[in-house]
Amino acid sequence: MSMTIDTGVEPKRILIIGGGFGGVHTALHLAKQQIHNCKITLISDKHHFEYPPAFYKLATGCSPLEMCIPLSEIFHDDKKVEVIIDTIESGDISKKYVVGKSGSNYRYDFLVLALGSESAYFNIPGIAEHSFPLKSVEESLRIKRHLHTLFNSHANRSKGELMAQFQFVIVGGGPAGVELAGTIRPYTRMLAKMHGIPSNLVTVTIIQSSPRLLPSMNEEVSHLALERLDKLGINIILGKPVTKEDDCGVYLKDIEFNSKTIIWTAGVRANHVYGNIASLSLDKGGRVLVDEYMRAQGTENVFVIGDSASTPHAGTAQTAIYDGEYATKALSATLRNKKIPKYNPHQTPYVVPIGKNWAIFTYKDIVLSGWVFKWLRELIDLKFFMSILPFRKALNVWLDGYTICESCPTCEKTGH
Repeated sequence: MSMTIDTGVEPKRILIIGGGFGGVHTALHLAKQQIHNCKITLISDKHHFEYPPAFYKLATGCSPLEMCIPLSEIFHDDKKVEVIIDTIESGDISKKYVVGKSGSNYRYDFLVLALGSESAYFNIPGIAEHSFPLKSVEESLRIKRHLHTLFNSHANRSKGELMAQFQFVIVGGGPAGVELAGTIRPYTRMLAKMHGIPSNLVTVTIIQSSPRLLPSMNEEVSHLALERLDKLGINIILGKPVTKEDDCGVYLKDIEFNSKTIIWTAGVRANHVYGNIASLSLDKGGRVLVDEYMRAQGTENVFVIGDSASTPHAGTAQTAIYDGEYATKALSATLRNKKIPKYNPHQTPYVVPIGKNWAIFTYKDIVLSGWVFKWLRELIDLKFFMSILPFRKALNVWLDGYTICESCPTCEKTGH
């Protein structure tokens, strides 16, 4: 429970929706503020915090412990934060309440919306039904199980069938797609060796609709990523959007890929729940319009942070964390009747790991690459875990990211 003092006045109810980067950091920082006579409640649709920057590692054999941290571990010693597991489905900010899937109505004095984003399929026929998204721990594990199923069911198939079975197609050349491509090729080739399958049957292809990879970054980053992926033996198709998908494969305007595995990393959109909350103003992309204090337009008590806020650098973990820290300052100032500092959009460095012991570092106009930046990314991960967990637990979680975790009998038998 949150810290309250018996003053005869009802405590101010601060409701945080979302157990991701922004929501967790807001709750932790608010609890440390020691604001008198307030109640902090975090509502999440999962019992655990998920770490999206490592989903590609989970899909290619690593332990889920790095990507899945129980909220009870994060808030174990913090009695100032109440954690409720429920899925928010609707609400009305003009009436100061949201509604959960459980049927519960949650009323608040101040609301922080940190629901994040979800996969967008752009109304392309068959994509939602047949592709594998990579937006959660569950989806990452589904990809890994699927890969093992393919390698365990290769007997008595023709060469043509095997080529389709072991042709892995990633649709989307943004960070998620590029990072996954760098690990899925060596991983699937290793699986092929263990299952006695010729490695030349295994191919990995990235399809990107825009003319270059990593289009949100500068051209030098795109060029380095292209060179690195080419060196790793990954096929790259640029400037060709997907037109449809079915259970046989994926189709471009003039190319057809027969494949059992289409992994979708091509697009995200603001969480659909924002469209179900009355009185919120959204932009054309479905993100919430905010003022200079990260408050939903037309409100003084609803803050929107992270992926779904209509701000310049939304969409990264670093921005969500930055937003959570800002929301804490804004709420603290409001509750103490002090002047609220204006939100200053902040561009953060980005590290894109591609394959073993190699990554690209980019910040504004600076672009660097090499093995040292892969380790920089690992240290950034460790720093994050230390921000939400005690040091020893953070270190254990970080080290678990290097642990291979498989249940395939063939792989276990061969020593994987």
